[in-house]
Amino acid sequence: MSQQVLARKWRPTTFDQLIGQEHVRKALTHALDSGRLHHAYLFTGTRGVGKTTIARILARCLNCEQGISATPCGVCFNCRAISENRFVDLLEVDAASRTKVDDTRELLENVSYAPSQGRYKVYLIDEVHMLTTHSFNALLKTLEEPPEHVVFLLATTDPQKLLPTVLSRCLQFHLRDLSPDLVQSHLEHVLTEEQITYQNDALWHLAKAGRGSVRDAMTLLDQAIAHGQGSVTSANVIEMLGAQGISEIPLLLADIAKGDAIEALKRIEQLSRETPDWMALVSGIQSMLHQVAVTQINHDAINHLSPSEQKAVRELATQMSPEFLQLAYQFALTGYRDLPMASDARSAFEMLILRMIAFRPARAGEYLSETEANYSTPDSESNPEPEPEPNLSIVTDGLDTASIPPPETSHDLSEKGHHEVTDPIVEGAVIELGSETDHRMQDEMDEHAITVDARVLVDATRTSEEQSEDTANEVTEEPLGLSLSPDAWVYESRLLGLNGMTASLLAQTVLISVSANEIILATNPHTHSLINDMHQRRIAEAFASQVGQSVVLVVEVRDDLAETPEQYRLRLSQERLALAKKQFTEDPFVSALTEQFDATVRIESIEPRDGGTHV
Repeated sequence: MSQQVLARKWRPTTFDQLIGQEHVRKALTHALDSGRLHHAYLFTGTRGVGKTTIARILARCLNCEQGISATPCGVCFNCRAISENRFVDLLEVDAASRTKVDDTRELLENVSYAPSQGRYKVYLIDEVHMLTTHSFNALLKTLEEPPEHVVFLLATTDPQKLLPTVLSRCLQFHLRDLSPDLVQSHLEHVLTEEQITYQNDALWHLAKAGRGSVRDAMTLLDQAIAHGQGSVTSANVIEMLGAQGISEIPLLLADIAKGDAIEALKRIEQLSRETPDWMALVSGIQSMLHQVAVTQINHDAINHLSPSEQKAVRELATQMSPEFLQLAYQFALTGYRDLPMASDARSAFEMLILRMIAFRPARAGEYLSETEANYSTPDSESNPEPEPEPNLSIVTDGLDTASIPPPETSHDLSEKGHHEVTDPIVEGAVIELGSETDHRMQDEMDEHAITVDARVLVDATRTSEEQSEDTANEVTEEPLGLSLSPDAWVYESRLLGLNGMTASLLAQTVLISVSANEIILATNPHTHSLINDMHQRRIAEAFASQVGQSVVLVVEVRDDLAETPEQYRLRLSQERLALAKKQFTEDPFVSALTEQFDATVRIESIEPRDGGTHV
């Protein structure tokens, strides 16, 4: 076979050529140079990280004709024989195929004999965890006290299966998985030496597909060269790996951040024509969400990515809030777990994307998402139906409605001196009718209490607080031109264009002063500890857009604070709830209803129609 695969051709033969594993290289070179050698070494780690490669390098260091050192000559007979796998004193054993105790005893029969060519007789046992318990017992005595000319080199991918008695007799070195950027740099070196054209993005995909294994990455590189007819391009590598659609992940996440379900479904439809690996797409979404979250904390944490990926990740970092990132990542984890259980992988992937969009938090001032607005039918947009007139809707399940006074009764009662309702926008109030009621209702009620839901929608004058709300809402429709004064902070803090956790933290501050180049805020110690560099940068940028130039943001800690926007919102919400309860219970029609039917009002069931949270 004239052509040698790249994984074998570029296999390191010295410690200097070793990729990564610096901790192992340093320990072994110091031991070799100082002469502090051990009789048994155990190398652990996943496949393709260099366990047997290091064992063979160590065997060359021990048997080089120039002497024991960390830098074998590589040209003597012993070094060349070891490199060509024809050194008689290097016995490589595959424990997976020789698990019987008789095989182990046969192997150990020759331990006592001196080496034929080299300085040491080296036993390299690969996948040593596959040996049976009896084989281990046969090996233990020799492994603990071998002859001076014998060195055992053991390698395994599963050290947990080894007996503690074996582990205690060996020096153990754990080889780590290699990072994608380190593998990519090695692939670049190999292709440069082989004079093969390549694209950096293609090598990045191969390095990630290797999952920390140099051998796997080199094998994929051989396949990519064959697939690309002598060159390595991104398109060929993506097609070879079955990673179609990976480049669409940033665009798909951007649709999710905007809440554009229609565009996301169109993109999935286009992806389905390429028959992608849906599991790989979910895995890619997980990876990109992680990178976006890390970028929001440290802008330079993704420098190892390709330039195109860095640009996409940094753009997403400005579009997605940290809270939503965590939720979306959790959805991606459960989606990856549930995808194999779905009858159709594409439908499961679509549901995952729609779930992310459905739970996307609304931005400041947004109460209807763009997707929900797009769901409206053309007829409903062109010919909207008029809203029904406010009325009192009572569900009675067979109750004789003739016994209930008509709506005009409330006006008659008002004219007779009852206090008229000013602004009860309430919903969900529950009225209970007592068992002692008019004789006309005895048969239907059967002397049992009846619970009815009353939704009262009464138009009345607005309170001063609600008028302030309307004024604030009108301001948001026009270009922002805020006064940025401490007195107006409870209103204007919501108009700076911030959202998510940053807006929530800003609502717990008090504006102290604003100058041409400095903004001073004050807050409590707990909130101050949460306003990190990212939140401060966002707040400073929002202020800069109002001031017209860059500003320095100063956040102070104070014990005595004026009312913050969050406290103002809670106070106003409580006042609105109290007002709603008061107006509902004092409504003349409700009073007549409770008196005539011996009913009671569940005060705790009364809530403002908007929930009392919109300020």
